[in-house]
Amino acid sequence: MEYMNREKAIELFLSLVAINSPSGHEEKITEFVVTYLHERNIKTAIDEYGNLIAYPSKEYKEEAILFSCHLDTVPNAVNVHPIRDEKRIYTDGTTALGADDKASVAAILVAIEHILTNNISTHPIVLLFSVQEETGLVGARHLDTSLLPPIREAYILDAQKEIGNVVTHSPAKLDAKIVFRGKAAHAGFKPEHGISAISLACRAIDQMKLLRINETTTANVGSIKGGEATNIVPDRCEIHLEVRSDTKEKCYGHLAHLELCCIKAVGAIGGSYELTSELKYPSYTLSADNKPLNRFKEICKELDLLYAEGSTGGGSDTNILIGYGIDAITLSSGYYNAHSVEESIPLEAFDDQMKVIVALAKK
Repeated sequence: MEYMNREKAIELFLSLVAINSPSGHEEKITEFVVTYLHERNIKTAIDEYGNLIAYPSKEYKEEAILFSCHLDTVPNAVNVHPIRDEKRIYTDGTTALGADDKASVAAILVAIEHILTNNISTHPIVLLFSVQEETGLVGARHLDTSLLPPIREAYILDAQKEIGNVVTHSPAKLDAKIVFRGKAAHAGFKPEHGISAISLACRAIDQMKLLRINETTTANVGSIKGGEATNIVPDRCEIHLEVRSDTKEKCYGHLAHLELCCIKAVGAIGGSYELTSELKYPSYTLSADNKPLNRFKEICKELDLLYAEGSTGGGSDTNILIGYGIDAITLSSGYYNAHSVEESIPLEAFDDQMKVIVALAKK
């Protein structure tokens, strides 16, 4: 394997984490990446939603290899103060690092530059840098796929653990909003004339099966909001929740249970409710004969990397790309403890990730 410039990737990564890019505010990092690509004569396109597509290859007469990662971070990965020691990069403990997924942004950019500089023979390559991934794969769900050439294989670099890990199963995710409506009244003069929407919501939630339901299904109420003042019986309360499972049918099945709890609460107290839901992304399970999976397995053996398969409780752009008919898999990016102040990445992860990218791109 050719020499890979670890220091260049690390320096680029540190430049990227210095740019705040929480979901929905990716403009500055997009501009940075576009400038980086244009300085290397790589053409780009940005769709209406803000997803960035790059075309490093001169021709696309055959199916391309897609490498993808996301530009946004979780809200607590802003104003990052990275610390580097001899083995890893981490933060001062006040923020997340943003290695999810900026480590892969850096690795992809430097690996592609390495390919072009050394005239390495590869399949056609196309790059996708998505936006708003952390808020439910929003960018990928709005991707203008007409900007992509026909895709041979897609590798989404966006998972924890050391390089060599691949996600073979990811659940479906269903988001729901429930608005409870009661009846306003003065809380001091005539509270008995009112129906508390907050009480309605609490009664429903108390009957709901939440958190770990079984081995494949989880559910969580993430937020609750209602009321305006202590002297008013609240007539509106809104909750947001999610359900995840290995199939969308199981998600909707558990949602039916959650709605039944709302029906019982209204029957006991009065008032009403309105439930709306949206499937944020479908599940997937890779088969044993999956081409990108077996190609990656071969590359791990070639590079002497420990290959490992695993499932995840979260989603990635892979969930959406598979739905578009693209043969995609999610690979580890080398970071640990994503979204937390303990997030870190070993320095060697940059070497290994770039080697994998180059090897996967080669003919």
